[in-house]
Amino acid sequence: MPPADYFRSTPFRIATAYTVLFVVSAAILFSFLYWSVTRQMTQGLEAGIQADMRPLLVAYSEGRLRRLVQAVDERVEAAPAGDMIILLQGAHGEVLAGNVVPIPPFEGWRELTFAKSEAGAGETDEHRTILAFGIRLDNVFFLVGRNLRPVEETQALLVRALVWTLLVTIGLALAGGAVLSRGALKRIETINRTFREITEGNLSHRIPNRGTRDELDQLATNINSTLDRIELLLANLQQVTNDIAHDLRTPLGRLRQEMEVTRRSGTSVADYRTAIDRAIEQTDTILDTFAALLRIAQIETGTRRSRFADVDLSEISSRIFEAYSAAAEDAGQNLSAQIAPDVHIDGDKDLLTQMLANLVENAMRHCPVGACLTIVLTNEPTPVLTVSDTGPGIPAAQRDAVLRRFYRLEESRTTPGSGLGLALVKAIADLHNAALTLSDNQPGLRVSLQFSAGTDG
Repeated sequence: MPPADYFRSTPFRIATAYTVLFVVSAAILFSFLYWSVTRQMTQGLEAGIQADMRPLLVAYSEGRLRRLVQAVDERVEAAPAGDMIILLQGAHGEVLAGNVVPIPPFEGWRELTFAKSEAGAGETDEHRTILAFGIRLDNVFFLVGRNLRPVEETQALLVRALVWTLLVTIGLALAGGAVLSRGALKRIETINRTFREITEGNLSHRIPNRGTRDELDQLATNINSTLDRIELLLANLQQVTNDIAHDLRTPLGRLRQEMEVTRRSGTSVADYRTAIDRAIEQTDTILDTFAALLRIAQIETGTRRSRFADVDLSEISSRIFEAYSAAAEDAGQNLSAQIAPDVHIDGDKDLLTQMLANLVENAMRHCPVGACLTIVLTNEPTPVLTVSDTGPGIPAAQRDAVLRRFYRLEESRTTPGSGLGLALVKAIADLHNAALTLSDNQPGLRVSLQFSAGTDG
């Protein structure tokens, strides 16, 4: 990958931004530290100068100028070379005592710079800067000062420390940004390569997960889940297309054949009316099949979740039981119910009603005379809705297959239906995140739907 890509990558830009933020923050903190240290050391020098000046002024007050000159000479001899500056200067600018050349008189605090030729004995610098305090005593100018070299050395040390710190920090930040960019770009390139392979038709390819649980791992997990869903939908689409072509070809072919026979052999209005009635009946069956397919597709998109509200499963179960009890009795079957009160979930009331009705109708259609059908609703620990019968049941090897569109058991092909009832039940169950289970009722079939935790009624 070209180096320019690393420098344009988001991780490198973030590292650079944090580096700039650190540099600005460090500069602000250093400025405060620099000012604080300088101020503290300067105040220390000022206190030292005032301490040096105090005994000299006492000597002046005791013996006037002669005693001050003597005290200054003694102090110059005792002071380390270059550390202390003392000047006693006459009215005409002549040096009466001290260790520096004459300067223009002033009063108060001032920083002074002396060249090497003006420095006192033992001074080796090209120049030196001193902090001095000057006052006028009658006709003479008196100055006491100290070398600012300790302050300047400390300032230089702080500046060098800051420069090296910033250089090392910037270098490490740039190197770290490049390393982070390299790792992130490699993983992003893996994602891009996966999408290219998927675009070329390899729908089974997935993004590898490193197990770090970072943002890219979470992104890979979400993308893989989306790809799993897309692969499943495409597989379902292909299966549905094949099933439609297979299952609708027969009624459409039969419809065309009957219309052709009627056109050739029909001799009366009654013949044509009978043919049209059969055509309408078969057309309605085909339209019902397409309506069921469209309803399943709508449910699978999840758009109906926007209509979710608190639903009383107990009320729906009781209503379905009352609606189908008489029909079951007319068919020579026995429909019973065990319904716990006040069982509530979050869902779509119309879809849940249709789902339970489909299960009851499916059981009634495939069960013989004398079969027992039962609706059971419990709420411990979560809502579970069960529809069971004592009919022929479904072989274990085919229980997953019957949930697909158009799939019908061989012995059920002579009964009315399109093979979409259980597919619709599964779509509604998936929409409500309910676990759909088909099991053996010994004899018969048991269909259970376990919902997530319900709401209080």
